Amino acid sequence: MASIRIFVALELPGVVRQILADTQSNLDFLDRKVRWVRPEGMHLTLKFVGDVCEGQVPVIVSAVQEAAANTQVLRLSTSGMGGFPNLDRARVVWVGIQGDLEPLRDLQGRVDDLLEGAGFPAEKRRFFPHVTFGRARRNPVQVPKDRAGPVPSVHFQVDRVTVIKSELKPDGAVYSPLGYGLLD
Repeated sequence: MASIRIFVALELPGVVRQILADTQSNLDFLDRKVRWVRPEGMHLTLKFVGDVCEGQVPVIVSAVQEAAANTQVLRLSTSGMGGFPNLDRARVVWVGIQGDLEPLRDLQGRVDDLLEGAGFPAEKRRFFPHVTFGRARRNPVQVPKDRAGPVPSVHFQVDRVTVIKSELKPDGAVYSPLGYGLLD
């Protein structure tokens, strides 16, 4: 059976993705050093599952649906820009998330626990809610705070968790939803 690459995420509303894309344009001086995430690819990852057999997708979707059950709709907002490991030597440039963080962390933990129970390894790193904005092409980059400009605080609601297929292409990843877990 064919193998596909899967992750579980919260999709961002279109208006949020567009505002974040507009914010990226403030950083165009880094275009040669950073590969920016296209707006349609911006999301908040809850769990990277990795390569799985297509036959395992229903198990993953079922676990996500169970994790989402009895979870309130999340009210979140964008909050500042950062980098991993930091903005002075960023390999990843990200936008932070604020709002209903305790229910968000609970949801992420349930997704991780239920998928671990279904045979998928648990996350080793502590969950840090963020939206990946760009990745350094080769070497870490310095993102000067004074040139980056502020990231608008955009408030939004999330009412579902999405299981997403990721196909890596030369011009960037292509994402396709495979199933949803609805929040109350």
